[in-house]
Amino acid sequence: MDITLIFKLHQDTLPSPEEHLRCLWKVAKLLEPFGLPIESWYPPAATPKKSRETPAFDRNGPTLMALRMLRTQDEKLATTNYRRTGVWSGKEKGRGGVYTLSFSSDEHNPVCVFNLQFAEIEALDDASTMVRFVLDLLDIWPAATQIQVGPLIYYLEHQVFPKRPGAGWMLYLAQAITPKELPEAAELVPVIEGDKQKGTIIVSVMKEVFSADNPEHVKIANGIEVRLADQDLLPR
Repeated sequence: MDITLIFKLHQDTLPSPEEHLRCLWKVAKLLEPFGLPIESWYPPAATPKKSRETPAFDRNGPTLMALRMLRTQDEKLATTNYRRTGVWSGKEKGRGGVYTLSFSSDEHNPVCVFNLQFAEIEALDDASTMVRFVLDLLDIWPAATQIQVGPLIYYLEHQVFPKRPGAGWMLYLAQAITPKELPEAAELVPVIEGDKQKGTIIVSVMKEVFSADNPEHVKIANGIEVRLADQDLLPR
């Protein structure tokens, strides 16, 4: 399964390496209840073996070694307005995952991206649990403009509009959407901030995990995208 969250950085400089890794640490805390220990995430390195020698996190946050590695990366890069790093669960097959976070302070392209790919985390096959996870991600990045949840193959081969978000299993948009506007959705979960609705989680399939191999699932997701686009509710 693939989760991609997009937001913009409303500042002229990048967050510090410490802030960058702390965001990743917060995600590790979200994943820990699903059987992925917080100490079992590892930063990029020359080889998988070398990576597994250095835990990225401990109970208090990013480790000193992970911070040193990211600072060294900063020193080697020529740019000061873009940084991308991530962690993985140390397993090349089976249950585990990898996630990355990029920050951009480029005034011409200030788009920042969080991406998580995971396999065999059975609890996240439940739609209600996944909705809760998306809400937790919005607590970390409340200014997110969109979040896609679904199998990567859906976005590569099945979504209707290549330059717009795909509905997949779930799609968060930073706007209120009603059942009248989107009758194809299995569920619309309002996201509230203060006393106002700031966004909506659109769920295409509620009773089972979404599969790009299921023609009915693809048909529903495609229908959601077309309906949203027809009403100018699906951003480019």
